[in-house]
Amino acid sequence: MLGTRRVIVTRNNSVGKSTVHEEVQVEASEVGVYNFWQTFGGRPPDDLAARKTPFKFFPGDGGTQFLLFVIPPIDPSTTPDQVSAMADGFFANIGWPGARRDTTRHPFMHVTPTVDYILLLSGEISLVLDDGDPIPLKPFDAVVQRGTNHSWANTGTVPALLMAVLINNQ
Repeated sequence: MLGTRRVIVTRNNSVGKSTVHEEVQVEASEVGVYNFWQTFGGRPPDDLAARKTPFKFFPGDGGTQFLLFVIPPIDPSTTPDQVSAMADGFFANIGWPGARRDTTRHPFMHVTPTVDYILLLSGEISLVLDDGDPIPLKPFDAVVQRGTNHSWANTGTVPALLMAVLINNQ
């Protein structure tokens, strides 16, 4: 979709001058997520071992994740069975059985064990919650998602690109 993305991590060197600590190329996961950086509870945020640890969909206890994610538009010819199969694949990929709760409003409705800061960068998307109409967002609108049941519905014709910081609050 978007190819690789570059991540530049800075640090202070031995004499206190800022310098590049690491530069990496990041590929999208199977579900359109670009995992840029993660921290773990009790570890310094510039620990290279943390960068090399495989990403899970959600950060661990006391951890954070910084990522981009892509929500493609739904092809109108997609059948309900195909959408259901896509949702099954998504939930199998995230590796946390507690995420899938009430999907009556949207097949991708889910909860997170995190507080998420989300910013729509491009495209058209609506936030779907248990109550009320879907909430349309425009680029640079932000959502603070606090572990509630929700989903994203692409309402446009191009992929929607969102940036997120997930903070494990458990």
